[in-house]
Amino acid sequence: MGCRGAQTTRLLAAGELVPLLPGIYRSAQWPQSANQAMSALCQRNPDAIIAFTSAARIWEFRKIPPENVIHVLVPHGHTPEIAGAVIHRCRRIDSVDIVRRTDGVRLTSPPRTMFDIADMIGPHSTASVLEQVINEKRFTFGTLIDTIDRLGHPSRPGTRTLRAVIASRPAWRRAMQSDLEARVLTEITAQGLPAPNLQYSVSLGSGRDIRIDFAWPDQRVALEVDHPFWHDGASESHADKCRDRKLSAMGWRTPRLTSFDVESGLREAVQDVGAILAVASIA
Repeated sequence: MGCRGAQTTRLLAAGELVPLLPGIYRSAQWPQSANQAMSALCQRNPDAIIAFTSAARIWEFRKIPPENVIHVLVPHGHTPEIAGAVIHRCRRIDSVDIVRRTDGVRLTSPPRTMFDIADMIGPHSTASVLEQVINEKRFTFGTLIDTIDRLGHPSRPGTRTLRAVIASRPAWRRAMQSDLEARVLTEITAQGLPAPNLQYSVSLGSGRDIRIDFAWPDQRVALEVDHPFWHDGASESHADKCRDRKLSAMGWRTPRLTSFDVESGLREAVQDVGAILAVASIA
């Protein structure tokens, strides 16, 4: 409010200001609120971000239990002591994960909040919240994919719960994969490659049929797009290698792209696919 030290002292003595944290005060004309407390935390600690279930309540996610503490996320190596706050440290906090409000509160974005709270609230509530945020268009599956790509790891809290929740609903899983495939198809078209057959069905024998993401049957090239969210386990890796081996036995070439290729090297990856198609056409 532009108060100097002496003015602040007089206002405190007169009861016009109420201390919240060292150097942070509120007007006595306004009652204490959770928003004031969170704003004070952010002003006192420039690296502090309101996160986890505290951020989820600000975003009005459903199924979030009431708490008397504020969850604060800080970069790894920071050790602030904040009364009434639970401190969480993380090595990966990107600018896209932070939303800055006009009242001084910094909080995690909806997709980052969704990732962080998954283990805290459990699969059932996570599924309910995910239905809510997708229905309300708080973020897209593409944004969720980007968040999982950056933060997900089999041993990191949130990853397994989100995996289980999304896997339990085929439409969600398909939507995540479709976003990657759409970006690959756009690049295939941009580079002038022959139009592929989408979700092409191939029989591997013994009554087993599979679907290939992008297929060029005349050249017998099968391009698959993998998301590590579904393909980082031993059983999934074994299944992929088994089907690739059987396709190879039938004369198919089976290049694979990952979400990392899509994010950071899609142009080069699709150029490689074009080279494979050219070699296959000669053969």
